[in-house]
Amino acid sequence: MTHDAARPLSLTVADALRARILHGDIAAGERLQEVAVAESMQVSRTPVREALRILAEDGLLDYSPNRGYSVKHFSAEDIRVAFRVRAAMEGIGVRLLAERGLDEKSRRKLEAVLSDGDALLARGQLPGTDLDAWREMSRRFHVITILATQSELLVRVARDAQNIPVVNAGALESYGAADFRRQHMLHHMIADAILRQQPERAERLMLELVFDAGELAKIGAQ
Repeated sequence: MTHDAARPLSLTVADALRARILHGDIAAGERLQEVAVAESMQVSRTPVREALRILAEDGLLDYSPNRGYSVKHFSAEDIRVAFRVRAAMEGIGVRLLAERGLDEKSRRKLEAVLSDGDALLARGQLPGTDLDAWREMSRRFHVITILATQSELLVRVARDAQNIPVVNAGALESYGAADFRRQHMLHHMIADAILRQQPERAERLMLELVFDAGELAKIGAQ
């Protein structure tokens, strides 16, 4: 864990724990004990205590006076609603991008992500050892398109909607080869709609992409 000295240590600890939870490294229902977390991160208990409180306020942890903190379990309904919110926000985001046009820096970043996805598919190892690389490529695609809107509201709501592990990290283990190809085809089509300044098409395709991921996530959660 790297720490910026100008930033409160509790926030660094919270970010590290959040990443592990959202990636699925810490499972739903698992207890997070101050001493164990502090030892594993080689910090004192004080920043850990504050980090756990922050994550509880964010809705990632449950707190019980007798048992302490544990990773929250999200129901199928929670997942369904979160995917609907995410789809709506990201759909609005790409619609805005298509209406106003994409800046050159964001366009280059988007093209690089698409090329990375093409290369992963060309290697023919999905599903398999490239799942983490695919997950990161997909994450970058969504981050680029939402940040390019320069809308604090869209960024905040879209981020909050992903505060559920399966919504954030996806359920790639449930994907077949055709699912990976379809997902990346939609990435390309969304980018094309943005660059051609076709807002309705861009929004419709983003909704399709996120809802597809939601259906596969529900299958993986069963």
